[in-house]
Amino acid sequence: MKEIRIAVIGTGSISHRHMKVWAHIPQVKVIAAAEIDEKRLRVWSEKYGIADTYTDFREMLKRDDIDAVDVCVHNNLHAPICIAVMKAGLHCYCEKPMSASYYDSKLMMDCAKTCGVKFAVQISSLFSEQTRTGLRLIKDGILGEIYHARSVIANYRRRPSIDGPFNGGTPDFMKTEMAGHGQSIDTGIYHLGQMLFLLGLPKLHGVFGKEYHKIPSPIRGRNIEVEDMCVGLAEFEGGLTLDIQEANACNVIQLPTSYITGDKGALSWWNIDEVGGDWSMGQGPGGYLPENMQPGMRFTGEYHGIHIDCDLRTYYNQMQNRCYDSQVMVWYDNQMHWYKYLIGELKEDERYNTPEIALNVSLLTDGIFLSSREGRFVTTEEIKAQSKSLAMWKQETPWGVFDYEATY
Repeated sequence: MKEIRIAVIGTGSISHRHMKVWAHIPQVKVIAAAEIDEKRLRVWSEKYGIADTYTDFREMLKRDDIDAVDVCVHNNLHAPICIAVMKAGLHCYCEKPMSASYYDSKLMMDCAKTCGVKFAVQISSLFSEQTRTGLRLIKDGILGEIYHARSVIANYRRRPSIDGPFNGGTPDFMKTEMAGHGQSIDTGIYHLGQMLFLLGLPKLHGVFGKEYHKIPSPIRGRNIEVEDMCVGLAEFEGGLTLDIQEANACNVIQLPTSYITGDKGALSWWNIDEVGGDWSMGQGPGGYLPENMQPGMRFTGEYHGIHIDCDLRTYYNQMQNRCYDSQVMVWYDNQMHWYKYLIGELKEDERYNTPEIALNVSLLTDGIFLSSREGRFVTTEEIKAQSKSLAMWKQETPWGVFDYEATY
């Protein structure tokens, strides 16, 4: 197997999950890292034994021994940094979300095509047996004609840096300058990305949506600038509809269950993977996820006149497949999938095109925010025309000003 040499940009909390996964792929070697916070960079490099470190990532990109770059920075830095990586001729793997706006996501996709590099976005929910089972059943026609779907997440209190066990997160998650938006794009990429992928990336006609800022911060002096809930009703080609709820703070406690329904049957599912899979977060024997995090799926409906209600045991099947089918490992994890794509074992038309999926999610979420501002249904054409860059092309930090040249 060919060795791939990777550099990491950003050594914050999410980079540690990425490093846990790289450790499961012996053909990948992390050889350098860049981070503006010199103290954090030093602690991180000592932990992982990385000798070559940089406080300016652009100096690192000048090296000739790097194959690809793993970008682990905040939302509104994704576009400028990923574009700089790709302009340097390097393949790029971007932490979710792709960006905070359709405009910036389109910039990134276009840059990858222009530079002729391989680009991927971290959407871990695509790489579970939950998604593979759902896709297989939909392709087999078990659901019949699909006409409606629901994507819903309702968290009582789950705001990074604000609520309970999420108190340790950085306050940047709550600031529009760095985050762009709230959960609707942050973990929403997992829910909406999986949903649109299962639906076959249908063409969006338009959306009516609303964002809310209703639940105040319990921490004095800690302001919340991003939404705590967004809702929407989207219409796609063929009359397909999708209703959406993304909430990381609301006064409801419910088991979040998303579903796709057709005229013959329906799939409903829960515990959508938001953590990066078993290799990133596995805590049980062999790296299995704890039971309350295991992605599940259910089929209800009719099959040849028989009414059925059954648990598809997706996580059990995932563990079985991992043991007995070596090929499933190509589709088992984001980073493994990207590695196989980089070395050419997965062709362009075979891989999960995560940038295209993420671009479709950006179009949908931009539509929700535009509709909320306009107070009406908005069309796809309006969304594309009015989307704008939210990226941070110039960043003022305690360590100096970083001026990222915009690529339009």
